[in-house]
Amino acid sequence: MTDTPANTQTNEQDEFALEQALYEASLRTLDEGQVLTGVIVAKTHDELLVDIGGKSEGIVTGRELSPGMRIADLKVGDTLEVLVHRIDGDGDGAMYLSERRARALKTWERVLEAHQNNEAITATVTQVVKGGVLVDLGMRGFVPASQIRRHPVGNLEELVGKVLRLKVIDLDHKRRRVVLSQRVVLEEELNQKKQELLSTLQPGQIREGTVVRLADFGAFVDLGGVDGLIHNSELSWSRIKHPSEAVQIGDKVQVEIMKFDSEARKVSLSLKHSLEDPWKTVPDQLSEGQVVPATLIKATSNYLLVEVLPGVTGMVPKSEFDPNKTPQVGEQLPVKILSINAASRRINASALKADGSEGDGGSAEQPADTANEATADATT
Repeated sequence: MTDTPANTQTNEQDEFALEQALYEASLRTLDEGQVLTGVIVAKTHDELLVDIGGKSEGIVTGRELSPGMRIADLKVGDTLEVLVHRIDGDGDGAMYLSERRARALKTWERVLEAHQNNEAITATVTQVVKGGVLVDLGMRGFVPASQIRRHPVGNLEELVGKVLRLKVIDLDHKRRRVVLSQRVVLEEELNQKKQELLSTLQPGQIREGTVVRLADFGAFVDLGGVDGLIHNSELSWSRIKHPSEAVQIGDKVQVEIMKFDSEARKVSLSLKHSLEDPWKTVPDQLSEGQVVPATLIKATSNYLLVEVLPGVTGMVPKSEFDPNKTPQVGEQLPVKILSINAASRRINASALKADGSEGDGGSAEQPADTANEATADATT
């Protein structure tokens, strides 16, 4: 059968319709959110023409660029990642692309992956809002004020422009909203440091630390992720009433590890054990029969506890002082050294014999319970 002119025209129309349908179908495939890499082939003051391959070109308007990007700063030949987000099916089939949406989609995928793998991501603070700050991830994220640091942040404005290390703590898949925390990252790092430090601690070690807090009973020292306590009795060889007499917040100190509980993460420290033992100078500075000035540390009815050298205490038993002439704690009084026992770190002294009097007792001996009580006081 021979084709007539009418049949030929009909066939041509059918082929054109098929080609048009195939073309439009290919465009609809691209419109399913696919992200493509394109090349800028032309530009005006408010639009870019981008070749995304396959003889397909699309338009990127200024509104579809990410914040901080400007058409004026882009040039022909530059590459862009774009998302096909609309095709004008009623008109000439113009394809509209979005660099901003492409970046947001890629960012969302990265956020999801980081959340699944419990990984930290970085983002720059762009704005302070009620209750926290906004950050630029390639999409907008929110960091509550309580999740920025381990301790409260005073002025949030000072964070604008700063880069934070963050972990995802909440996601809204439908609205593609994300809430993040830097505090989680910091606490995880601190816990890791604590575990590593605790695994290396051994009694007897000398470590450097920083005094971070003072309490009535002692000083807390940061060893680099783990806080240890120096009890007042371990702060100085001399007797002290408050830790501020020995250290101040911010001081760098060398401390000895006394004991630690790795499970409870409690560390007991000593500052005086890392210092020179004052008893080493006793043989050179004190001798039996010598009269020296002393400072009264404690007074009881059975004995006086006095400091004869810095960090070195002696005991004046009941028979060697006049209870009616006892000075006040902190005052000086002369004493005569009666005996020195370096092995037990004990010194017996007399206040009565310091002025040449032998006293009414005439002996430095004292009951065992009194001696033990005085020795305990001298070593606390």
